[in-house]
Amino acid sequence: MSHRLLSEPFRSPVDVALVRARIGHLLRAGAQAPEVGAEFLSVTAERALDHVESGSSGQVWLELSSDHRALRATVVGDGPESEAWVRTLDLEHPLPDAVTGPEGSTRGPSEVELLAAQQLADDRHHLRMTRLARQRAEELASHQRELEETNQGVLALHAELAQASDEQQRLLRAERAARDEAETARSRLTFLSAASAQLMATLQRTEICGHLEKLLIPEYALAVDLWVVDEGDTLVGLGGSDAVDPPRTVVRSVNERRPVHGRPKDGVRSTAFPLLLSSRPLGAMLLHRITDVEDDSLMLGELARRVAAALENAQRFEHERDTAATLQRAMLTQLPRVPGLELTARYRPAEGGMNVGGDWYDVFPLEDGEYVGVVGDVTGHGIHAAVTMGQLRTALRAYAVDERSPAALLGLLHRLLDRLEPDLFATAVIIRFRQGSSEVTMASAGHPPPLLRKAPGEAAPIEMPSGGMLGLPVDLTHTDHRVEIPPGRALLLYTDGLVERRGESIDDGIARLAEGFGTAFRPGGDPERAADELLSSALRDHSYDDDVCMLLLSPTADTG
Repeated sequence: MSHRLLSEPFRSPVDVALVRARIGHLLRAGAQAPEVGAEFLSVTAERALDHVESGSSGQVWLELSSDHRALRATVVGDGPESEAWVRTLDLEHPLPDAVTGPEGSTRGPSEVELLAAQQLADDRHHLRMTRLARQRAEELASHQRELEETNQGVLALHAELAQASDEQQRLLRAERAARDEAETARSRLTFLSAASAQLMATLQRTEICGHLEKLLIPEYALAVDLWVVDEGDTLVGLGGSDAVDPPRTVVRSVNERRPVHGRPKDGVRSTAFPLLLSSRPLGAMLLHRITDVEDDSLMLGELARRVAAALENAQRFEHERDTAATLQRAMLTQLPRVPGLELTARYRPAEGGMNVGGDWYDVFPLEDGEYVGVVGDVTGHGIHAAVTMGQLRTALRAYAVDERSPAALLGLLHRLLDRLEPDLFATAVIIRFRQGSSEVTMASAGHPPPLLRKAPGEAAPIEMPSGGMLGLPVDLTHTDHRVEIPPGRALLLYTDGLVERRGESIDDGIARLAEGFGTAFRPGGDPERAADELLSSALRDHSYDDDVCMLLLSPTADTG
């Protein structure tokens, strides 16, 4: 500490009260918040009063640190064995130069502070007079004048106490109001945090509308409408309102980029909050409510900004999802016509989110009457996965010109994917078959096993070696496996989206699919209808969040 602001002796409670008033004056002069210095003042005064009540006197020093960031109070008694008591207060703001001049230059306490000090002295005087009055009750008659004067002093003291009580009540009300305001601010921040988590966790705009209604109704609104600007710069409603044209308040809010209040109608008032992005207005959030919106306008305006961010995020993901699905559908091949063989394929994009873009099937002819077929699944989703899938599909067709072995083809795709996309992997089953032959050669790379239908109601996974996933940073070995599929039997290749469900093992899903395959396929029946029945039964009562792809091969007796 480098500068002493105060050095005051004390001999009585009045002296202590004056010292406390002067220290309080210094704290207020430095714009210090009352609650910060309250404890500091109390413990310093209590330490000085301990000396007074023990019949001793002493001194109080107040010193300021060289950086004006801390005050240190020292209380020491006059006795030879008295130990100095020290307390330090860290300041929220540096004391201004006006209160940090030479010792003794600080302006004295205000009249209110002196009155508080005198009040403390009068209080102790009143207590002494009361005790004296009890001891000399027999002399009351002869000291009537003194008693009247004492009564007048008591009345004055009561007036001062009443004034002090009023001031204390005012301070308590102010403290309660500040506490209520802080609690309201905390509740609003908690609400905005929870709202952001719910809104940003969804990738569908209709779900955002539903979340918004649950968040705002009935505490903040009777009803909520969302209006967004479409590609033609026209405001369209997302939910809640049956109106075709946007209300005038919505149009003004979007154009002026500020909240707009509508005229009350039947006791209900509408307020539109703009959905603002950094570059453009996205639309408006329209609230219908009975109470005035002013108290919550800042919070609701911030909520509208977060709704805008969630809607933009959902629009971007919906656009990317649609683009990925369109790209993937464009790259799915039209199955060739193979005499003596029925080929049927199905593809379904994921119902929600971005889990679309990585599944594919393909069948293409080679020379000498041979064909290659594949069902695969690229990890990851979106346009990136769809493009990678297209590259693998094209590469497989190119590799198959010179290489016939499905296992060797998987090895080539593995090395390609490892170099092409080190962060993506893929599973696949490749088959090779010849027109007029019942033998099918196949190899698998981490893919669910193909299903073979042998007899009515009987289908089971084909037991075959399965190498690791394509693209793993290890050397992999894939093995060819041959199986006979004469007329009356059928082979099913599929991706994991058809058998995976939350809370269920993939083996249970494969067993369920095998049961449906054995039932849906009937020799001589319509394979297209069988494929639809199988897909419907596999996805019944199940919201699939991944692509679904399958390829069905069923030899026929007709080879012409």
